[in-house]
Amino acid sequence: MTRPKNSDIKSDRVRAFFVDAAKKIILRDGVDGASVRKVAALAGYSYATMYNYFVDLNQLLQETKHAMIMDLVEHMGKVENPSLRGVEAIRFLNRNYALYFLDHPHVYRFFYSCHLEYDKEAAMPHFDYESSWQECYQRLVDDGVIRQEDIMIVARTVIYAVHGLLALYFSNNGITREMLFSELDDATDYIVGGKKEV
Repeated sequence: MTRPKNSDIKSDRVRAFFVDAAKKIILRDGVDGASVRKVAALAGYSYATMYNYFVDLNQLLQETKHAMIMDLVEHMGKVENPSLRGVEAIRFLNRNYALYFLDHPHVYRFFYSCHLEYDKEAAMPHFDYESSWQECYQRLVDDGVIRQEDIMIVARTVIYAVHGLLALYFSNNGITREMLFSELDDATDYIVGGKKEV
């Protein structure tokens, strides 16, 4: 699967219209509501026009997912609190990361329940999570809470805990928001090795 050859400024703008329309539909109705015809209508184009810019709906959704990941990254940058340090800073980031998905449940389902076919050669680049984690957890290294070589395993384990708790919440397994945040704090404290403040 290769990308159509339209690559000038105008075509990039039209592609962005389609991606923005897909984002709006997914936020409102979920990814199942994002048909070619619905996306094209919201973007202000005929559905046939979409195929001049995307190979198929799958490719449009790949680019939409990338754009939504960048929206999440932007959200996390806005809520970051540089005055917090150590485990408290990680708890704060985890809570805000979880809150984003709690406020946007269709985004969570799109990211983690929608199977997209990725062409390894043409796949859209994704956010560099590892560099972000290195930067975020470096403060814990500087404070002597964790070792430099443990950053990635600690970061991955914490994010897996966040996603696990979100999966429980969205599957209606009896976990409330309050329980999710409390258990997330406990898991973060345990994984990072800090002690929960009373």
